[in-house]
Amino acid sequence: MINVKRAFDHVGMAVPDLEQAVDFFVDALGFDVVITAGPYDDFGYIWPGETSPELGTLRQANLVLGDSFNLELLEYTNRTAELPSEAPRPADPGGWHLCLHVDDIATAGAELVARDDTESISKIIREEDDMDGLQWAYFRTDWGLVLELIQWHPGMPYERKTPHRMALPRWA
Repeated sequence: MINVKRAFDHVGMAVPDLEQAVDFFVDALGFDVVITAGPYDDFGYIWPGETSPELGTLRQANLVLGDSFNLELLEYTNRTAELPSEAPRPADPGGWHLCLHVDDIATAGAELVARDDTESISKIIREEDDMDGLQWAYFRTDWGLVLELIQWHPGMPYERKTPHRMALPRWA
């Protein structure tokens, strides 16, 4: 590995409607908007096998959750490439989900399912064995975001087997 310092900067996420996504992250999850930008006339990268950036309209918003997580929301419109019919499921190649650590998973989960734009797609699961003490649940917004909530504390059994630790939220 190259000897270069590395640190997490952000996750970028394509969304179908920038305002709707920003509203969700601000209202449902407590993010703050740092900056909005665009519109731009191309998407800024050249996909392998192509000779120039795809033309279209790009708008973005950069959000932050406390002082621990940067999120970039990207709205691509007026596309020239064919769009997939639906987003991949988390278990599909290229699929993914966003996970937020919470201090009270039951309350946070209840707040999400009380919203008109979010549904639960799992129950709260309590892990055992090396992950004993971890609780998680999945949710899906009506615009396609798969969101996981997770709750755990230091001292989990896996810590007896490795010197490495999962990063904790700053409040822990």
